[in-house]
Amino acid sequence: MTKQEMCTQLSKNLEITRKDAKDTMNAFLEEIICVLEEGNTYSHKGFGSFKTVCTKERIGFNPAKKQKMKYPKKIRLKFKLSSVFKKEINE
Repeated sequence: MTKQEMCTQLSKNLEITRKDAKDTMNAFLEEIICVLEEGNTYSHKGFGSFKTVCTKERIGFNPAKKQKMKYPKKIRLKFKLSSVFKKEINE
């Protein structure tokens, strides 16, 4: 499902305009992004949680060039599915 399809479905379910659904969805996603940028965790009970993890700088191997490469540290996003949601999906 795309973002546009999600907005259309929300507008039908909540009986609001597609523009209002899109604005609400964008505001919701922006708040999650702000929380994660601050280094905090976002948890939604019954759905899951998002958190950022900083990976270390490491040395890797490029098999095409047959040489070692330095990979810089990065901030990655991790998502952990709620056990309630996991059970619901697997039923």
